Amino acid sequence: MASLATDPEHGLATTEAQARLQVNGPNRLERKVSTPAWRIFVAQFQDFMIYVLVVAVIIAAFEGQLPEAVAILAILLLNGMLGFAQEYRAERSLEALRELSAPTATVVRDGIEREVSAEQLVPGDIVILEAGDKVPADGRLVEAASLRVVESALTGESTPVRKDHDSLASPTAPLGDRRSMVYAGTTVAVGRGRFVVTATGQNTEMGRIADLLASTEETVTPLARELAVVGRRIAIIVLVIAAIVFVEEVFLELRGAGEGLFAALEHPEFRAALTEGLLIAVALAVAAIPEGLPAIVTVALSLGVRRMAEHHAIVRRLHAVETLGSTTYICSDKTGTLTLNRMSVRWTLVGRDAVTITPDWGLEPEGAAPHAPDAELLWSIAASCNDAHYAADGTLLGDPTETALIEAARHLSPGHLKPRRIGENPFDSERKRMATVHDVAGERVVYVKGGADVVLDLCTHALLRGRVEVLDDGLRRELSAQNAEMASKGFRTLAFAMRSLAASEPTEGDHLERGLTYVGIAGLVDPPRSEVPAAIGLCHRAGIKVAMVTGDHALTARAIAEGISLIDCERVVTGPELDAMSDEQLRAEVDAIRVYARVNPEHKLRIVDALKSRGEIVAMTGDGVNDAPALKRADIGVAMGLVGTDVARESADMVLTDDDFSTIVEAVREGRIVFDNLRKVILFLLSCNMSEVLIVFFTALLSPTPALLPLQILWINLITDGPPALALGADSGSAHIMERPPRGPDESIITPSRQLEILVQGLLMTGAGLIVFLGADRLFPVDGASHVNTMLFTAMVLVQKVHAFSFLSESRSILSPETLRNKWLNMAFIATIALQMTVIYWEPAQKLFSTVPLGVHDWVAVTVSVLVPVMLIDFTKRAFTEWRRSRSKTGGIE
Repeated sequence: MASLATDPEHGLATTEAQARLQVNGPNRLERKVSTPAWRIFVAQFQDFMIYVLVVAVIIAAFEGQLPEAVAILAILLLNGMLGFAQEYRAERSLEALRELSAPTATVVRDGIEREVSAEQLVPGDIVILEAGDKVPADGRLVEAASLRVVESALTGESTPVRKDHDSLASPTAPLGDRRSMVYAGTTVAVGRGRFVVTATGQNTEMGRIADLLASTEETVTPLARELAVVGRRIAIIVLVIAAIVFVEEVFLELRGAGEGLFAALEHPEFRAALTEGLLIAVALAVAAIPEGLPAIVTVALSLGVRRMAEHHAIVRRLHAVETLGSTTYICSDKTGTLTLNRMSVRWTLVGRDAVTITPDWGLEPEGAAPHAPDAELLWSIAASCNDAHYAADGTLLGDPTETALIEAARHLSPGHLKPRRIGENPFDSERKRMATVHDVAGERVVYVKGGADVVLDLCTHALLRGRVEVLDDGLRRELSAQNAEMASKGFRTLAFAMRSLAASEPTEGDHLERGLTYVGIAGLVDPPRSEVPAAIGLCHRAGIKVAMVTGDHALTARAIAEGISLIDCERVVTGPELDAMSDEQLRAEVDAIRVYARVNPEHKLRIVDALKSRGEIVAMTGDGVNDAPALKRADIGVAMGLVGTDVARESADMVLTDDDFSTIVEAVREGRIVFDNLRKVILFLLSCNMSEVLIVFFTALLSPTPALLPLQILWINLITDGPPALALGADSGSAHIMERPPRGPDESIITPSRQLEILVQGLLMTGAGLIVFLGADRLFPVDGASHVNTMLFTAMVLVQKVHAFSFLSESRSILSPETLRNKWLNMAFIATIALQMTVIYWEPAQKLFSTVPLGVHDWVAVTVSVLVPVMLIDFTKRAFTEWRRSRSKTGGIE
């Protein structure tokens, strides 16, 4: 108090508060300058593959190929807008964090209570707290009356924390153990208090978390990294091939002219040949680069996102979907995630008769059924010696423990009215009990509720099956042992007692709590969600490890973990134990730890970092402010939507709208389906693009003009390849997808065997085009170059459309009924064939694409040229699948 130079009764002078405001600044979190929208948009084009396409646009425009230039440019802009729309939802975590600040506060200045903006608070201010208030700043209590504060958003502890102004805690103690301190962003559950402000704004515990959140870098997902690598490789390969083809064209022309380069440039024929070489280079660039891949991947991810939303999982960042599918480790908060975040009575001891209470309020006696009148008396005491109450709208208000007792009494002993209260000894954290005096049928009765060990020490008798007996040492030890056993299981136990009060005795004072008769004990717990054990079991079968990371007590954490089959051992690691561990020691042991208790935000970050350093793909679930930095640092952050704070939701990649842990399991399944579908899409598009590159390359060696025009290749890549790729992205996936372990964190979509398969499939599809190109005038009659070009164009379209069906199953033939199970792919096939017919037979399209009508005999030739490579692809697909399976069984690497 002296260091803050303030008076607990009169507070600061207004002039002094204004001077301190100038020094310390307003009581708010620092505002981070957001990235301008134009920078986000420009960043979408900072990719090597994009640069190559921009060069292709310039060359096409320079050479008078305006349709091609406009088409490529439109594609680039479309992809840029899709990426911009996704990323423009900039980081709003700090904005949401600011919303947690109390807008006003009751402060004492110049000896007068006044309401001021919370931003005007300064260190040294005296702030008054009442039930329901949000604490506006960090501070040290100077007065507390039955004060209990909900700190779950900051520490993760679900039970309101008792506060008092006398106890002193070490500065290194966990936040939840600092009983004389209150913190910004927490809420007063019951009682009142007065505190001196010790920290404001960025210096508060809330501000410290904001600093962690601002300094935590988001991770790039494996798919995003791989797509970037694939893009760079494709761009480099196409540049090399285009350069080879261009040099080859120039060399052939120079050799034919018999002149040097500069002399040849003076001849129009040589310049025309250079133009043809540039057009072939542009065609190669367009053929090799899958322009529609980013957009199709985005749409495929969006389809997965929509399916996940139907199962109550909202994905905020598209690329996080595939990361969820590869998750190997889930770090889950306890409160509100594995548990209901609602105290509930689950066990009672009526006299000496124990009863388990089921979630649907059924009674399961552990021995003899309790004496009914004794049980009714216990619930009458629980409801009467209680400050919780119903609001006008029927909402039950008060301390969660007391509301839980009211709820239990309402279900287990309905119809009882609270007797009129005529006196009391309020609850006190030092006494750990409260007493109330009631008028019951004209007689005065004292009801007492408190910690079981405390109340039992005040009892001299016990009510046992309707009879009052002396509470001897043996019975006392028996009751104490049962209480200790339930406490070891994570229950919070309260004992209930009573006595008659003579008319001459006062209705207040310590004498009320002497000579009591013990009635019973109730055990309360924040129960686990009923669906959690099954969800964790499914995670284990899917090869996913689960760990609980909570700010709650170790005893409670262990009990919950055992109840949901998370652990079967005794080890629970606490925050202080983590502090004693070096980073190296934590990395060595983290994989075997399943429960962490009494942790703070820095601990959660260390846990996530340690797991990631071991190659784990980490999903972190949570709902509180304290979870936000770890949510952001994890490979994927999963926030609770119903009870989660804005900060947690804005920091997360995915939000569960039903706060159901089992929804995570469904999200993992959908994530795996999305990854499998993305693999199908990417392999399909790359194999198709490979065939286009090869057909352009081979025909360039055989013909002085491009066999496929750049605009025709764009048509194949986007219009005819796009719909089948989207249909593959919407595939329903395998029914056994959760029976296999997660893919390795370093496993690529395009493994070496997949790369070889792409090359083989591309070569075989190229065969369809070469059959048409080389068979012209040999195997079937043609009428000029445009006729051959149209047949080749159509053959490439048709072979790629049929090729898409081979991706529905890696092990079954394309002739099996499985081939027709994807209705979207069936519709895409019909639609793309119809579009190709339009290009061939509609006159405006003929002029744009340089096509001519095909006759029946042309279609027969095209169909035959397509069927041969398709059947070969079907055979090689199954051969590659068997090879990968055999390599996997023998430990080989793809």
